[in-house]
Amino acid sequence: MPTVSFIIPAFNNRDTIERTLMSVRLQRQSDWEAIVVDDGSSDDTPRLVARHVREDPRIRLIRQDNQGAGVARNTGLAEARGDWVVFLDSDDTVPPDYLVVMLDAALRTGADLVHCGWRRKLDGVLWWNPHPARPIDDPVRATARGCPFAIHAAMTRRESIVRLGGFDPALRICEDFDLWQRLARTGARFAPVEGLWVDVHVRSGSLSGDSARHLADGFAVIRRGHGPDPRVSDPAPGLADGAPLSELPEALWYHALWMAGAAIGRGADLRGPLLDLAAEFPFSVSDRHSAAAVVEDALVVGAARPGAPWPTLWDAFGEAITALFDGLGAAEDRFGVAAGILRLIERRIVAHCPPGTNARIGSRYLLGVDLADPVPGVEAPGIERLHVDLLYEGRRLERFEMAVTDGVRAHDLGIKIRGKVRGLNLLDDLWALRLGGKTSELGRTRLRTVGRRMAETQSDLDDAMFWDIADVLVPERPADGDLPVRADFIARIFFEERDAIARDEPRLPDVPVEDVRTGPELHEEVDYTDEAYWEDIFSNKDPWDYSNPYEALKYDQTMALLDGRRFDSALEIACAEGEFTRRLAGTCDSVLATDIAPSAVERAARKLAGLGNVTCRRLDLLRDNLVGQYDLIVCSEVLYYLEDEEVLGRFAAKVAEHLRPGGWFVTAHARLASDEPGQTGFGWPHPFGSRRIGAVFANTPGLALDCEFSTPVYRIQRFVKVDGPDLPLPERREGRMTPLLPQRIARMVKWRGGREVPVADAWHDFPILMYHRIVADGPPALAQWRTSPEAFEAQLSWLRRNGWQGVSLDRMVQAMFAGMPLPEKSVMLTFDDATRDFLDSALPLLHRYGFPATLFVPTGKIGGAADWDGKYGEPAPILDLEEIVALQDHDVSVCSHGVRHLPLTALGTEALFHELIGSKVVLEHALDREVNAIAYPYGDFDWAVGDCAGEASYAFGFTCFDGFVTRTSHPLVLPRREVVGGIDLAAFARIVGGG
Repeated sequence: MPTVSFIIPAFNNRDTIERTLMSVRLQRQSDWEAIVVDDGSSDDTPRLVARHVREDPRIRLIRQDNQGAGVARNTGLAEARGDWVVFLDSDDTVPPDYLVVMLDAALRTGADLVHCGWRRKLDGVLWWNPHPARPIDDPVRATARGCPFAIHAAMTRRESIVRLGGFDPALRICEDFDLWQRLARTGARFAPVEGLWVDVHVRSGSLSGDSARHLADGFAVIRRGHGPDPRVSDPAPGLADGAPLSELPEALWYHALWMAGAAIGRGADLRGPLLDLAAEFPFSVSDRHSAAAVVEDALVVGAARPGAPWPTLWDAFGEAITALFDGLGAAEDRFGVAAGILRLIERRIVAHCPPGTNARIGSRYLLGVDLADPVPGVEAPGIERLHVDLLYEGRRLERFEMAVTDGVRAHDLGIKIRGKVRGLNLLDDLWALRLGGKTSELGRTRLRTVGRRMAETQSDLDDAMFWDIADVLVPERPADGDLPVRADFIARIFFEERDAIARDEPRLPDVPVEDVRTGPELHEEVDYTDEAYWEDIFSNKDPWDYSNPYEALKYDQTMALLDGRRFDSALEIACAEGEFTRRLAGTCDSVLATDIAPSAVERAARKLAGLGNVTCRRLDLLRDNLVGQYDLIVCSEVLYYLEDEEVLGRFAAKVAEHLRPGGWFVTAHARLASDEPGQTGFGWPHPFGSRRIGAVFANTPGLALDCEFSTPVYRIQRFVKVDGPDLPLPERREGRMTPLLPQRIARMVKWRGGREVPVADAWHDFPILMYHRIVADGPPALAQWRTSPEAFEAQLSWLRRNGWQGVSLDRMVQAMFAGMPLPEKSVMLTFDDATRDFLDSALPLLHRYGFPATLFVPTGKIGGAADWDGKYGEPAPILDLEEIVALQDHDVSVCSHGVRHLPLTALGTEALFHELIGSKVVLEHALDREVNAIAYPYGDFDWAVGDCAGEASYAFGFTCFDGFVTRTSHPLVLPRREVVGGIDLAAFARIVGGG
């Protein structure tokens, strides 16, 4: 019995069938059979096959009426005897080692199907792109989305196909795609084979067919792949339902795009069916670059023309391609997906054009500029990108890109080329070339002038600044038609965006701001023991806004430290106006609330008049004696006003004296940067903060620390009155403060002790980490961009344990521009999109572990939602403007992420500048500071976008290119390392570079 059966359907293939059969007969592995099924040919195909049957008994011929390739293959399958089956078309060829390689892979992998790479030959010449085999990790999802390999590239176990009933006879096209899909659902294993082992032969203009039928059959197969398939009677566990239904729309659209491109290449039009699909599923694909590649490939394959396809095919089909995507964009495309794909198709075509080509490709113009000739201007309505091949002595030095508006003035292009010439070290050559006579008299005069000046100063040509090289390259200053001066164009957009803010900003009535005194003035000498000072503070009601969320949470956390205990009697020292007293009264039979300021005591008494268990009384905690014994004494946010630790110690002894055995002293106080150097704390000029206050009380005889609750900016501590030497083991708790502090409070915090990462002796490369959402749940399709709070905390903890230091945006600027390199183990944390979970989940953890952050905000979505992800489920809410403004006082650098979160390379020049400048203007107006950094949405970047970002006054651009920031990194093309959702700490360590 043969090991392999070749099954070859044939229909009127007299020109190719013998070549196919000879490639089979030349196989080094001889244990095969070939079954040719003639599907009703009317030419000499059967006679030619019969000759091979006579010459080689391993070949058989079966004839039938025309029923299509799928039925013909089933006929051959019914006669096949081999363990493995290869389906070849009658214009395919395989090299002599084909079976050796494929059988070796099948034996080595134990797979049910092995598939190799393949290539096309047009009129006998290798043509267009090869198709290497790629690993398929999830065959069910892969075969539901599209046909993952060509039929002639696969070798499959015959029994597996027989059990499935072979090819579906109802399908005239896509029957192979359908078979692989059903096979995957049984749990079959697919294995790739390295190398290109099949050649598919086509003839110029030979590709034709029913594009509408191909589209419809493909749709039918794809829809079946995303749901149950009753034809598969024994699906593997977990595979009965096929691929996730949420992936169906994109799979349909990828198939539709390929078919539409191929149809255009064949001279057909599928816009109607595509618009019907858009009515069911709005046009959208997640990877615009892949979609553009699909359409380009389809157009070339559909046209099947010899030679280099571009720019010739654009001349023939560019109008149809543009019409297709204009139609898709007009149907429903809020996010510019269709326009973006069209721009990327144009870009791909430009990239494939030969050097020096002058051609218009849609909204792009490709121009060859030889340095021996004057630089021309380009004026063409609708041109938004200029691609320039910079040529020198007939060779291409560089291809660069500019964002333009209807063309470019010759002088502006000369200025651009000036930088390229300098960067390519061509000044010497250009000097000789120009003085050789290939420039205008004006240019030669200027060059001689520069030469004389250099001779007089003995300057080196390499060091000379060709400040007038643009004039040398451009012999005359032409009028350039109506093209705008570049700087004027950018200035106009800036003023439009600034005026839009002034127009849209609500007119608020002038409200007088009351100047509330909460502490000493700058350089004011204060005696905190003086009653008059506190009376002055309380001359304003509620001077510290006790009911704000920050204070309210701290009160709740203080109450939580009481652990639900009931107290007979309590003393509150420094009760202010009684806000906490009201809460305390619910847990005590009696409360004595005291304060040094009579005004505060009076207000507290009025506020608490309805509580029969509360008494309010004036008390100077230093001068007045305490009276009585208490089960609970509370004293918060006042002890750092004491003069020194000796005074504090005397007060601590007084507390111990008036606590009953087992009684508690509870105190909440701010952490001070001076008290804990290098740690987050307030910058107040007091002698000590919560750390040393706690230490004094812990060292007071009769008191022992029982429990401590800490946040980044304050501690709440509970001490117990003890009689003997046995002290309790303190319980340590960590918690959160409110994510956003009141502005007055936040601006007094010295995050990370007010210190930046120190300056190193030498440069060290460093990673910039890129996060999106910090949240546990969300749409499965977005899992890559979602890190759970628990995982994020584990990552921050790992960084801190392993000695990594966080880099702020300002510190990065110093490293790159001011010669202040970062030490080893420096890392920058960035967050895209400004979704609410950054505030709710990320920021508290960043503060706890002491890391600064940089946040990129799409300004047009502020207060809205990340609707660009809406097709995957409920879009994430985005922070409002008030919250974003507040973040800059919380160790967060707020920067641009565009206006509408659009891929910037897909935009026309004017729209691009509105995205860049509009976002910058909005943020600078709101934050009242310069915004000098942008993260390109989707990481969508090219040098035209980078140059425009620089022209829009950005100094830094953050990409999604993977890598570390090096000494030579361009500040507008900074790489970042994406922290993918679901990774473990070992993978995180590899991303950071620390493990």
